[in-house]
Amino acid sequence: MTMTGQVVIVGGYVVLLLVAVALSVSARGHRPYASPAAFVASVMGHPAGRWLVLLLWMWVGWHFFVRGSG
Repeated sequence: MTMTGQVVIVGGYVVLLLVAVALSVSARGHRPYASPAAFVASVMGHPAGRWLVLLLWMWVGWHFFVRGSG
C-alpha cells in the first residue's frame, strides 16, 4: 500500500509554509510591523474575514483529521 499522493500533498503544504515563513522574515527587515499575527488580526477585524477563517479551518480539519484517519 503506497501513500505517495498524501506524501506529495503534505510535502506541498510544508513547502508553502516554509515560503510563507521566509517571506515573513524578509518583510520584517523592511517593515517591522508586517507579521503573520498582524495579518490575522487584520483579517479577523472584518466579519467576512472571520467567516473565511472559519471555513478554511473547517476544510483543513476535514481533510487532515476526518478523512486522513481512515
